Amino acid sequence: MNWDDLRFVLALAKAGSLARAAKALRVDHTTVGRRIDAVEADLGVRLFTRTTTGYVLTAEAETLLPEIERVEASVLALERGARARSDSVEGLVRVTSGETFGGTYLAPRLAAFGREHPGLTVELVTGGVILDLARREADIAVRFFRSPHESLVVRRAAEMAHGLYASPAYLGRKVPKKPADLRGHRMLTSAPEHGSVAVAEAGWVEKLTGGATPAFVSNLTVALLEAARAGAGIAVLPRYLGDADPSLQHVPMPDEPRESIWITVHRDLKQARRVRAVLDFLRECFERDRELLLGR
Repeated sequence: MNWDDLRFVLALAKAGSLARAAKALRVDHTTVGRRIDAVEADLGVRLFTRTTTGYVLTAEAETLLPEIERVEASVLALERGARARSDSVEGLVRVTSGETFGGTYLAPRLAAFGREHPGLTVELVTGGVILDLARREADIAVRFFRSPHESLVVRRAAEMAHGLYASPAYLGRKVPKKPADLRGHRMLTSAPEHGSVAVAEAGWVEKLTGGATPAFVSNLTVALLEAARAGAGIAVLPRYLGDADPSLQHVPMPDEPRESIWITVHRDLKQARRVRAVLDFLRECFERDRELLLGR
C-alpha cells in the first residue's frame, strides 16, 4: 500500500459520495471506487458501507481513520517542507478563489503574470468547493472570509465594494436618486444563503427597498450581470465589474456594502520562491487596484 491509496479513503470519508470525492481529487468517480476496492483488499477490512444517502465508514474504518489522518499530516508536512526549500520560481502554484472573482479579476492578471515566468504554472481553481490548504489541495486562497486554522497565514489584502447597476434602456428617464425611488423597480440580487458577501448585498438591498421581494435571485454574480445587461432590472454587482461594463449605468445609493479580501497561504509554503512570487504579485495587484475595487 502507498500513501496515494489512503488519500482516496480520506476523500471518500470526507465527501460521502464517489462523485464528490472524485471532484475533490480531480479524477473520475470510477477511479475512486477502484482505489477504495484496492485498499480494502490490501487491508483485508471493509472500510465503507453504501447507503441510500452515500458512503459511510464501517466500525473498523472508524478505528483506523485517526491513524490514516496522522499519516496524511506527516506526508503533507514532508511535501510542504520540500517545496518550501525550492529556490526556483518554477513548478506549479495552485490558487483558489470564488467563481466570479476568480474568473473576472484574478484570471487575466495571473495569466499575464505567468508569461513573465515561463517555468511557472499557475493553476486557478474556482467554484463552490472550498479547497483545504492544510491538505495541499491549493497553495494560495483568495477569499472573502478568513480561514481559522493554526497552520495558515491569513492577511487582509483589500476591500471590494458593491453597487447597483442597470441598463440605460431599463432605467429610461427614471433613474433612482434615493432609496425611496427604488420601490417598484425590479431588483436583481444574490441569494443570502450563499456566503457573507451575498448576505451583505441582500441585506443592503432589503434595507434600501423597505423589504420588497427581489424580482430575480441568483448565487452567481455573472447571472446577475447578464440579467442587468438584458434589461431585467437593477442588479447588485461588484463595483469593479459594473464600472467596467459600458452597457450598464451605475445607480449611486448610500452605504454601498464592502467586503474584505483575504489572502491565505500555509505557513510552511509562504517562503517558497514560487509561492512567494505569486503572493507578492497578488498584493501588488490589490494595492494598484484599490480604487478600482472600491469603485472610485
